[in-house]
Amino acid sequence: MKKIGVDLDGVVFDSETMFMTEAELYDIRVLHRNSLIAPEEPRVQKKYSWTKEETDEYIRRFSVSDAFGVIPGAKEVLALLQESGCKIFFISARGQFDEREKEIALRKLDEAGIRGDAFIWGKLDKLDVCLKNGIDAMIDDRYDVCESLSAHGILCLYYQSLGRKQMRSGENLIQVFHWGEIYRNLYERGWLGRTDDEKI
Repeated sequence: MKKIGVDLDGVVFDSETMFMTEAELYDIRVLHRNSLIAPEEPRVQKKYSWTKEETDEYIRRFSVSDAFGVIPGAKEVLALLQESGCKIFFISARGQFDEREKEIALRKLDEAGIRGDAFIWGKLDKLDVCLKNGIDAMIDDRYDVCESLSAHGILCLYYQSLGRKQMRSGENLIQVFHWGEIYRNLYERGWLGRTDDEKI
């Protein structure tokens, strides 16, 4: 039985596109300037030269938005992983700013019919929680998380989205662009049992 850690925002939910769009509009239309300093960074705290007050205001405005959906393929592949005996641990930064972030995520997962075996909230740095829970692989869209985990022998599937930092794949790090690639990589490692039913 393999334990697979799965980030939510930018991996299961297409919320990162929403957050990044809102951040660009906030920077230009609300702050009336171009504060962009690190285009490939996933976190607004590093992406813009905003003050703490400006960052806090952005988070207050947008962290509890629910104007997002599920990334194509996520539901289907997660179900296939569970059918193969994998345990799914959703490990997310959600909840660090506002408890409603978790409530929104749970509602969205329920509406989509996506089930997890465990939920771990409020984690930006995922190394300790992955080591503590014996996570075999982590699917995440943050390059710094993937760098840290892969350096400690945990397989990382870096869900690289448009405009984010490119990473070179290695033994414990694989760059992927969609859920089909995630399934293929785990299947080719022999983590998923072969089935006779290959009908799509």
